Amino acid sequence: MSTAASVREQALHELVRQLGPTRVGQRFGLDGITSLLDFRSSVPIFDRASHEREVENLLGFGLIDDADPAAMATGGAEHERDAVLEVWRARLGAAPVQRTALLLAPGRDPLAERTLRDDLRALGGELFALDRVDDPARVLERLRAFDPDLLVTPSLMVCAWLERSQRLTLGRQLPSLRAVFCEHDLARPARLDVPLVGLGWFHRGLRCGLPSLGAPEDAVTLAVGSQLVELLPYTNPEDDGRRVYAEHTILPEAAFLGHRYEVVVSSALGIVRLRTEQHVRVVGFDPPSEAAPWPRVRVVRLSTPPADIALEGCTVAGAWLTASVRQALAPDEPALVGAEIGPDPQTIALRSATSSSSSMRRHDGLGDTEFGEITTLRTSGVAQAQGRPRGLLCRIELQGLVRTDLARRIATRIDDSMRLRSPAYAYLREKRELGPPRVIVLPAGTAASEQRRRITELEGAVWLPDVRVVV
Repeated sequence: MSTAASVREQALHELVRQLGPTRVGQRFGLDGITSLLDFRSSVPIFDRASHEREVENLLGFGLIDDADPAAMATGGAEHERDAVLEVWRARLGAAPVQRTALLLAPGRDPLAERTLRDDLRALGGELFALDRVDDPARVLERLRAFDPDLLVTPSLMVCAWLERSQRLTLGRQLPSLRAVFCEHDLARPARLDVPLVGLGWFHRGLRCGLPSLGAPEDAVTLAVGSQLVELLPYTNPEDDGRRVYAEHTILPEAAFLGHRYEVVVSSALGIVRLRTEQHVRVVGFDPPSEAAPWPRVRVVRLSTPPADIALEGCTVAGAWLTASVRQALAPDEPALVGAEIGPDPQTIALRSATSSSSSMRRHDGLGDTEFGEITTLRTSGVAQAQGRPRGLLCRIELQGLVRTDLARRIATRIDDSMRLRSPAYAYLREKRELGPPRVIVLPAGTAASEQRRRITELEGAVWLPDVRVVV
């Protein structure tokens, strides 16, 4: 067996050993799996909802408690730590690190947090942690007192927020600062006067990506020496408005330069071929390492493609919806700050649970069929939704003078655009099976308030696309 194969086979063996005796293992026949090819051909790929239903619910509270020391080894936290430290030291230079300040809220992903802290301790120096940043001036005061060499934050936009509060770059406010380490939003603009270094990428306790020395700055190298990582190809939604996924995954080293993929991971921690909803574009390959002795794919992380919205009678593509909103404003009208578009809850038919209980009893056995889609859970004495929404709701924030009839005109333009893009939508609108979109103009500062909330949470990515699809 080659070294490359043995790394993956060892990870697969640990997954089978941990999950084989469980209900999940019995359901998918994990005990009988002898190779990675067998695993990929016999175990289905799960999206988030189906993984929760068919894997996580069967595991109850999980295989291993987050506080169990064995969880770190089971999750492969130490397998590629040397590769992470090698990149960090190459970016920082030969001088040892004396003091590291970590801005991170505790508790959201305990295993990932423990892995990161262990990485920083292995880098050397004293570690000082702050888990709240309500007042930027107070945070900077405490940082100046500590005088860190390194500043570690979940998002680059936390650094930009600190800089804006004093209108000074971090390097001028923290004299000893040598670099800033971030995991998210590395492509967002910032006025840093010190090097920006990636932390890598963590997902549900797993180290899924390593920092890379290759360009661009926001690139990560998939942690193929730590986890069982697969890539699921799909078509570019910008071409036809819809994502069409391939039937089978590929191994990372078989990826094509420039192509887009969704990352699929498996782990002995209780993750089985989970589509992570993390999308990447391949930008290059890094040299083999001791833990992963084959070309390691280097990627940039992409925003999650907009979800499709299921309306009564048709499904409209999220890419078309976002494009329609962006194109709904003329050059001489107020500028778009941010928008959310999704199903309009006012267009979902309601019925009384008490008045239709006999009807609902007839559908009790149909919950797993197509008929079950029109029957909701029984809740005595309350109104319940029947069917799918028959219209769209767009909540939009604008910069500039908003005239009273602008919301109506935006709604008309979105409707006209969607009729041109989707024949099914146009047909149902002509038949009045679907209603026109409804537009609500939000107060100024709504997007900024949401961004500030995400910054102060210190939990992950802050940046959001200017137009989002919410379902």
